[in-house]
Amino acid sequence: MTWWNRILDKSILFSFDRSGYQRHERAFLSGSLDVSMEGRSCLVSGANSGLGFELARGLAARGAAVHMLCRNPQRGAQAKQAIQAEHSAAQLQLHIVDLSSLASIRSFVAGFEINRVDVLLHNAGLLPLRRELTADGLELTVATHLVGPFLLTRLLAEKLAGGRVVFVSSGGMYAKRLDVEAMLRNEGSYDGVAAYAMTKRAQVVLAELLAEQLKQRNITVNSMHPGWAATPGVERSLPRFWTVMGKRLRTPAQGADTALWLAVAAEVEGLSGRFWFDREVVSPYLFPGTREDELERRRLWALCERLAGGFTSAASEPSDSEP
Repeated sequence: MTWWNRILDKSILFSFDRSGYQRHERAFLSGSLDVSMEGRSCLVSGANSGLGFELARGLAARGAAVHMLCRNPQRGAQAKQAIQAEHSAAQLQLHIVDLSSLASIRSFVAGFEINRVDVLLHNAGLLPLRRELTADGLELTVATHLVGPFLLTRLLAEKLAGGRVVFVSSGGMYAKRLDVEAMLRNEGSYDGVAAYAMTKRAQVVLAELLAEQLKQRNITVNSMHPGWAATPGVERSLPRFWTVMGKRLRTPAQGADTALWLAVAAEVEGLSGRFWFDREVVSPYLFPGTREDELERRRLWALCERLAGGFTSAASEPSDSEP
């Protein structure tokens, strides 16, 4: 990387935006995405729009059997129809699943009859404007971004043996230090952007913990962030940012590129527990004071196990402390 590229990347603006992707893609290994996924089963949460739609579309184009996990039946059906219209031979199955509901996740897995899952893409996400609690008593972003994906991964662990798990995080997490107690606080003022960023930070830490937990099953777990992409969620939740950035935002396909690459590329086979941006391993810590300590990591794991249940191996007990 040249000194000029290093300067641009440190600016964040010229790294996370469309120009950053265009610079970074020059270093991409040619043909990395020219992969046949025929005979492989892939699950994509939040597949009805934005990055999730692009991921489902990209996997379907490569011959995978794609299971689209969507909360909204109508939007899910429309997304499935759009992909099917583009790829007539696409193997698509729509599942109505609410990733913020533990009961919905358990119901889905109980009825999921596929014997093997090759790829699990945790993409479902939201940025609420006000505090909302789920039926399980969890703040909505904690449930959707953290506890739900943990439970889904745990319940599918046996079927995922030898497969890949990818968390779609967010560059917004760079501003936050993991604070489990703060995530559980359901009183006082509420900042949706801060809650979103905190749970996205937690996803990155959780991916590292799951990578260690699941290595005995030969399951790789990685996380990534897409930069600043033009998605319906960004337009809806961050209208001012959307207006200011305009055409500087990445396309959904550019934002989804690294997650798709992590799902299919041969060169990442066996790599696990890493955080990626534009097909490169990057540090999850850019700012002073944002690195969590080991106790906080243990608290995060204990929280997920307490709310969603533990794994079966002895390695699933990293701490005696409760959050």
